[in-house]
Amino acid sequence: MAVIVNTNVDSIKIQNCLTTSLGKMSTSMQRMSTGLKVNSAKDDAAGTVISARMKVQLDGSKIAQNNIQNGNAMLSTIEGNLDVVEDNLSRIRDLTLQAKNGTYSVDEIQAMQDEVAERIAEINRISESSKYSDLTVFEDATLSANGVTFQVGPNADQYNTIQASNKIFESVQFSAVTGLDADFCLLDDPDNPTKPLTQDEYKAAIEKLDEGLDNITRRKSLIGSAQNRLDSAYETLTIQYENLSSAKSIITDSDIAAEASQYTQNSILQQVSTALLSQANQTPAIALSLV
Repeated sequence: MAVIVNTNVDSIKIQNCLTTSLGKMSTSMQRMSTGLKVNSAKDDAAGTVISARMKVQLDGSKIAQNNIQNGNAMLSTIEGNLDVVEDNLSRIRDLTLQAKNGTYSVDEIQAMQDEVAERIAEINRISESSKYSDLTVFEDATLSANGVTFQVGPNADQYNTIQASNKIFESVQFSAVTGLDADFCLLDDPDNPTKPLTQDEYKAAIEKLDEGLDNITRRKSLIGSAQNRLDSAYETLTIQYENLSSAKSIITDSDIAAEASQYTQNSILQQVSTALLSQANQTPAIALSLV
């Protein structure tokens, strides 16, 4: 073996090993401190792209879940208002059926009519004032024409939306849902209450009130169907979020146990390399014994 002074090859080799060990120790420390296996694109170029796309989908899924909850809240609010309208229509029908009986005087029917008028006014008030956030749910021309679209997925195509029928949002004004005049009266002449309506007129009014109650029932059925579908979409999103999070974790999250083991291994190699480097740097001194 040649004795060389100018170039200490052993020292160079050990320095390279030491540099490698220190670099791997630094990487392990970073991964353990951040909890991430991919901290920059150089760690995994393909993984960086894939994880970024997954993050977009995960963020979009959370927004979609919030959208579904808001959609359900909106539909529940509308259903509650429809319940009140239904109660008022049912009471008006009861009073009309009561007035149809020939045992009541004009004054007694007038008392029934007073309640009917108040309930009609309340139905119309609900139609005008019912809101969800800033939307007037029964008197908004856009909603009553097109319904509402709920964004229930993280992407923009039509398979990520659910449409609620425009029928839900149509006016619930008394005349709109029953076809009866807004000034519907149980007496033949409301301005001069001298006699009740005829039996045929009562019968026709009750049939119209039944149509109004059917209208409200159909709307509530549409709401229930939409809510069931929204609930199903929410469950699907929850499962997708869980699976996608697991897949992203495999790509980006570090295994702390493995990194700790790797760190310990490289720490030992670093200490060994440091000791050997000290010895290797003394090797050229052998040449002095030959002089």
